[in-house]
Amino acid sequence: MNNEKVETNKIFFRRIILLMVFTVILIGLIPSVFDFEKYYGISRFINPGYTSVILEGKFELYATIFMSFFSLISLILIYFFIPIGKYFFLIYFCTNFFLIMLGGDIINYGVLYPLEWLKNVTEALLLYQMFLGANKDNFRIRKLKT
Repeated sequence: MNNEKVETNKIFFRRIILLMVFTVILIGLIPSVFDFEKYYGISRFINPGYTSVILEGKFELYATIFMSFFSLISLILIYFFIPIGKYFFLIYFCTNFFLIMLGGDIINYGVLYPLEWLKNVTEALLLYQMFLGANKDNFRIRKLKT
């Protein structure tokens, strides 16, 4: 009975990860497919943020590549319940928070807002499950006894 509950929690956790990956893909594809910027032209009115102004734009490309790689690695690690993955995901989450905070204005269209909200909720749920929830035992670093 207890073993079934652990397996059910693992399956629920993995489905949350897959939901997050799916929403991130949709958030990336929808603006490029529909090209909202062509119709509205709002980009000339937004604040580029500290990272663009101070670091002259190249930083954004490198940060995007690094954060994409870091996100992929952390999601793979937590999908397979590797204990160090929860710290990778926490570092990714905090770094992403500060990059968004310093990155300037973000245009949220009506189609993307619920998807962005769902992604944020799944990130919070993953953090809760890894550190405080039912899956925290799966992420414990086990010490070998000699």
